[in-house]
Amino acid sequence: MKNDTVTVIPNSISPYLNEIAERLWSGHAAIMVGAGFSKNASPNGTSTRGFPDWQQLGDLFYEKINGTKPDNKGKYLNVLKLADEVQAAFGRPALDQSLRDVIPDYEYEPSPLHVKLLDLPWTDVFTTNYDTLLERACISVSSQKYDVVINKEDLVYSEKPRIIKLHGSFPSERPFIITEEDYRRYPKDFAPFVNTVQQSLLENTLCLIGFSGDDPNFLQWIGWIRDNLGSENSPKIYLIGVLNLSSAQKKLLEQRNIMLIDMAVCSNIDGSHYKGSKIFLDYLLSRKKEDNRLDWPENSELSQPVPQKEKLIQIEGIVQIWRKQRLTYPGWVSVPEDRRSFLWANTRNWIEFITSEDKLPGCLDLEFVYELNWRLEKCLLPLLSIQQAEFIEIILKKYWTQTQRAYKKNGRKATEKLRIVI
Repeated sequence: MKNDTVTVIPNSISPYLNEIAERLWSGHAAIMVGAGFSKNASPNGTSTRGFPDWQQLGDLFYEKINGTKPDNKGKYLNVLKLADEVQAAFGRPALDQSLRDVIPDYEYEPSPLHVKLLDLPWTDVFTTNYDTLLERACISVSSQKYDVVINKEDLVYSEKPRIIKLHGSFPSERPFIITEEDYRRYPKDFAPFVNTVQQSLLENTLCLIGFSGDDPNFLQWIGWIRDNLGSENSPKIYLIGVLNLSSAQKKLLEQRNIMLIDMAVCSNIDGSHYKGSKIFLDYLLSRKKEDNRLDWPENSELSQPVPQKEKLIQIEGIVQIWRKQRLTYPGWVSVPEDRRSFLWANTRNWIEFITSEDKLPGCLDLEFVYELNWRLEKCLLPLLSIQQAEFIEIILKKYWTQTQRAYKKNGRKATEKLRIVI
């Protein structure tokens, strides 16, 4: 339902947010979550340290290599190269331990924003974060059930929606992707992950949240997508946040098919990334329609026949339910895949429930096959057997013959009832 308290969205970004919302609620939007989103987490004790940004990680690596903190002028430009140097000097276990030491995963709890994000119907949630905030937030999510994928082998048996950990996961799903060499080898060593993200891009709108314009994770993934899909064929990708970008950075990203949605243009943001993310997620929720795909067709108690119950009562009941669902159909050109699967699951057990031998009152048999045929068409299924086709043909011939006889005897009025049913 719409939330009347949602912040008014400026015209400069509202068309993009509406596009994302439309794709989201029609089942065609995925999201990739970056390290910046973890800064929204809530401390669960007296911890005074927060989640580090890339600059702070660079300072950590610099100090570990050189034994001294970098001065204000800066002694490095490439954090990934510094990570390579830490690995070369101290070994990979020491590098991995440095990440575990500096990222306070279990000192924090998922914030309401983590739960709000996962409550939305994303097809998939990708993340480059090592922390476990998203997985732990699932406990508080009732509208979605996520499969958590922490390595490429898990992809085979996973079902959407998923939380896919692209760069490793605490405490020990390694390697934690952090060095230049890790990124160089990633498309080959983790090809299933790259292919999954690219396939999602072909099917869905992709949103990025928690990334900055110069985030190495962001830049690498955008590069891999462009390398494999081509700059001309790459779909639009939306970068959402309170963005502090120069004119040159904005122009470069736009040339790479990245649409920038700067939530800083909304009122009362005051540079707060938390407020910007909250307004974005609240707005998507506010665009949920009463007749959205999640509400059709509604659940019914008659999802399948009940052996102990009288047959005629069940046929009358299911025809009434099917007619109501047909009349409340939202009008999609093609039924979304998940709703199509649900429709089929609530239809297939009824297909052979009646036969030509059943003696049903009125036009109940004709009404039954009409509703059944309509549902099969919406499921994109043909008639499933020769016997089924012959059964429908017998019923149609029966009523066609009756219609012709009635018309010859009494004219048009006598056939009105049959005409309405047909």
